[in-house]
This record gives sequence, structure tokens and C-alpha cells, in this order.
Amino acid sequence: MPLVRTLYLLPMALAGTCLAAQAPAQPQAPAPSSGTSRDCHQPWEWCWRSRSVFGATVQADLPLGDLRTSLDRRTGLGVGVQWTREYGDWNASRTRLEWNTFPEGGQVGPAGTRTYAKNYLLSFDHLFKLNQGPVQSYLVAGLGGARWDLEQTTAGARTTLWTTKLVFTAGAGIQFGRRVDLEARYVVGSLSSTFDANVLQASLGWRF
Repeated sequence: MPLVRTLYLLPMALAGTCLAAQAPAQPQAPAPSSGTSRDCHQPWEWCWRSRSVFGATVQADLPLGDLRTSLDRRTGLGVGVQWTREYGDWNASRTRLEWNTFPEGGQVGPAGTRTYAKNYLLSFDHLFKLNQGPVQSYLVAGLGGARWDLEQTTAGARTTLWTTKLVFTAGAGIQFGRRVDLEARYVVGSLSSTFDANVLQASLGWRF
């Protein structure tokens, strides 16, 4: 009789085991995100995925070399937009588009030439952060191009030069929290083989 009872309960035990095996697993809580798809904790570690940050800038432009002489030492102003891609804690890349203008200077040279200049500048920069925390310092290196418009007036006759030239950027900056950047940049460029157009920029940026 005990054997018969055991055989009677065996199908029920097998059915219960099958139902338990088919029960869906409980969902796991997602791991907390740090803002990027993975964390980088070493300066030399590169993260391939990024998060995007957009911003706007205003800058003061101090012309140097031949451009400074032609503009009679006039200081220019500019505005720009930026798209920054953050790679972990230490590295970032940035696309920077600017419009800069320099007011017409006084008469320069024996002919009394007056010069006005402006440019559109597109630069692809790399940012390397030197520390972590609410206030971060970083270095900047960039390569891009500038579209120059140079207008010169001599004895009432005006001439215009449009040219596109390669530019190099080097500088350093400080980021305050998540929103505000202060940056100093040295932009190396030219208008011709005998006319350099280097500019020292002081930039204030706001991230959205």
C-alpha cells in the first residue's frame, strides 16, 4: 500500500518541478550610471563611448604680429558655439565654431592704410583634464581652418581679400562645476606666406 501511494504522488511531484523550472526570474535592478557608458579612472585610459554637451562662448581677441600692426593694435570680439563629447573622467573632444571681428584700425604705414578684418573659425580640439572635482583644469590642442575677410582702404580705394587658411590652437582652461568655462587660447594662422594672423583669445563659455 505505501508503494501504491508513492506511485500516485510521483506525477504530481514531477509537474510541480516543471512549473518551478519554467517560472520567470525576478528582474535585476539596473546598475547606477555615471553619465557615460563606462567609467575611466586613469588618465591614460580611453573610453570609446561618450556623452554630448553643448555650449556657447564669448571671447576677446588680441591680434599679434602682422595682423596687430595692420589693425593699429585694435582688439576684437567674437562669439561661438561648441559641441563637446566627454570620454570618462580625463579626456574630451570638442568641435568649436566661432565668428570673430576686429574693428577698423587707424592709418598705418606711409600710405595711411586702414584695415578691417573678421573671420569664421572651425576647430577640432582635444581636451585633457589635469584633475577631478568641482573645479577642473585642462589643456587644449586643436586643428582647424579660418575663413578670413580682410578689407583695406588706401587713399579712398578699398580692396578686399577672402582666404581660407589652416589654424592651430593651444591653450589651457578652468571648468567651474558643470556650467562655466574660462579658457585662454593661442591661435596660430596666416593670411598669406608673408602675413601672419596669430590671435590670443580669452574665452568665457556656458554649457547647457
